[in-house]
Amino acid sequence: MHWKTWPALFIALTLSPTAADAQQRWDVTGTAGLFTSHVDASDAGGYVEDWDNTVQGAVVFGRYLSNQLKLELEASTTSRGVQYQSTAVTIPEVPYPYPVFSEVRTSVRSLSGIIAWQFGNNEWVHPFVLAGVSADWDDAIVHVPQQFYRSDPRVSSIPIADSRTESHTTQHVRGVFGGGAKLYFTERAFVRTDGRLTWSADRQSLAFRAGVGIDF
Repeated sequence: MHWKTWPALFIALTLSPTAADAQQRWDVTGTAGLFTSHVDASDAGGYVEDWDNTVQGAVVFGRYLSNQLKLELEASTTSRGVQYQSTAVTIPEVPYPYPVFSEVRTSVRSLSGIIAWQFGNNEWVHPFVLAGVSADWDDAIVHVPQQFYRSDPRVSSIPIADSRTESHTTQHVRGVFGGGAKLYFTERAFVRTDGRLTWSADRQSLAFRAGVGIDF
C-alpha cells in the first residue's frame, strides 16, 4: 500500500461508525399489555373502587447516546377502564348523608420522554431501567343513573339523582419509573418486555407490556 493512502484510510476508520454502533443508534418498538390504575378518592369527592384494569398499546422510539445511555419518546393509549364511585348527598329530613352512585369509564393517552440506562453490553440480553415524565390526557365518561331514596315503603320515593352522562378530558404531568429487557432473536430484531409505574397525586398506574422491535 502506498504511504500516501495511510492518512485517508486512518480518517475513514476514525469517522465511520463500527457495525455495533450502527446497529445501536436507533430502535423502534411496538408494545401491548395490561394497564391498571388507581384514582385518589378525595379527588373524586367520595368513594372510588380501588383499581381498574384495561389494555395499553404503545410505540416507543429510542436513540442511543452511548452503549448504555438512551433517550426514548413513547406514545401510548389505553382502552376504557371502568370504575364505580359514590358521592354523599344531603337529603332533607334525613339525618345522615346518602350515597349517589356513578360509573366512570376512563382512557388515558400519553406522550412520554424517557431516559433509560442499559446494563452491560451482552450480545443477546439487554436489561435496563428507566425514568422520565409523561404528559397524560385522561378522557372520562361519567354516567349517573336515576336514583331514589326510600326509607318507608308506605311513602313515595324521593328522587336524589337524575340520569345523566357527562364527558371531560383533563391533562396531567406524571413521573414515570420502570425497567425491563431487550431480548434479541436476530442481529437487529428483539422482543422487549417492561414494567412501568406512572405516578401523580391524583392517579397512579402500573403497566406490564411486551412487544417486538428492530434496531436501525
